[in-house]
Amino acid sequence: MNMKFVCNILIVIAMMEIRNVLASCNKENGLSEDLLDMMCKIRTPRINSEPHGSQCDAFTASITKNTNLAANEVIKFDKVWLNTGKIYDSSTGVFTVKKTGLYLVSSSVMAGGSQYLHCHLWKNNESTVGAYGLKFSQGSLNAVMELKRGDKLTIRHDGHNGTEKMFGRHWSMFSAYIISE
Repeated sequence: MNMKFVCNILIVIAMMEIRNVLASCNKENGLSEDLLDMMCKIRTPRINSEPHGSQCDAFTASITKNTNLAANEVIKFDKVWLNTGKIYDSSTGVFTVKKTGLYLVSSSVMAGGSQYLHCHLWKNNESTVGAYGLKFSQGSLNAVMELKRGDKLTIRHDGHNGTEKMFGRHWSMFSAYIISE
């Protein structure tokens, strides 16, 4: 069983027991309901701690057409499905961090035809984790990263193999979202 699921069940059981005890102790002044409401508010996860219901920074983009990639080319994922916080620029292929925090970054790339495809996630000017595909197979990368405001992330084709083909039709994608600030 999933540990998070078990913890959530135990919390619900504990809250029910606390409510029963408080209800039997103090039926008239509503103290039990106030405490239960407070516990529920504490337990409820918050996607974003900013006021006025602003959304957390997140984006997902994919490639629409098959693309021949040159050495060290930044891949421009041209179909943007989500871009809260306007953190991804499809014209440059750059994800720019607006809020310092912990992010989940992922990408999948599909090699076209009978070719290889070698790509890496770049943070600023540093190559990090890679993805590799072969003959219509997908390579994927997933990384949890501490990022600072102003960091720039891209997916780039590796330069050592010359031109390689990326399969489009939304089989290749790039995505990131903030986990916590």
